[in-house]
Amino acid sequence: MISLPIQHIPVPMFLLNKDNEIIEFTPSVTKNFPPVQNFLDLVDEDSQEKVKRALQGKEEVQIEVNMRTFSNPVALFDFHFKPEAYHSLHAVFCYPIHEHMMSVQSTLQQFRSMLMQDSPQVNQDFSVRETDVETVKKMQLVDLQRHFREMKTNVLTIQDLLSIIRSDVIEAGKGEYIELVSTHLFDIQDVINQELECLRQKNKVH
Repeated sequence: MISLPIQHIPVPMFLLNKDNEIIEFTPSVTKNFPPVQNFLDLVDEDSQEKVKRALQGKEEVQIEVNMRTFSNPVALFDFHFKPEAYHSLHAVFCYPIHEHMMSVQSTLQQFRSMLMQDSPQVNQDFSVRETDVETVKKMQLVDLQRHFREMKTNVLTIQDLLSIIRSDVIEAGKGEYIELVSTHLFDIQDVINQELECLRQKNKVH
């Protein structure tokens, strides 16, 4: 059961009746989707059947579906169906996967750019001789590895804490938020692991 007022829910969410008609929606829906009366009108033809099966069921379902949006003819969304979750209405959460992946890719690019650049302070404090430059680069790589390991430890600590409070959060009707946070944490962990592997390879070269 969702207890949070619908206007305070930050992700796109639709409230549907048994005929899949849209009764209410969160503010972010208007930024992503064109206006329609029936939720199925937002679903791309290729995803229609699996969405219909989900909406007809009585269990929670989480799948990836293609949906019509303002910005693109079709975009991929994380579709999370919760039957009778809001005053007997069905709740459907639709989180844009492309937007999330772009954010992760941007973070990756920033990390890689940081690895490719020489520190201005290094050029001021050390000789420009090749041996010194190589030594400094190696020191930078070691320092970055330490920072990434610390970040990984912090992420694992947060995941452990989430597992402790998960049942209480779900009981309070806010389980969709803890799932969203968990998804982000797993993606951050993937980014950290990729960068640590990249740093290991660079250390082999140096």
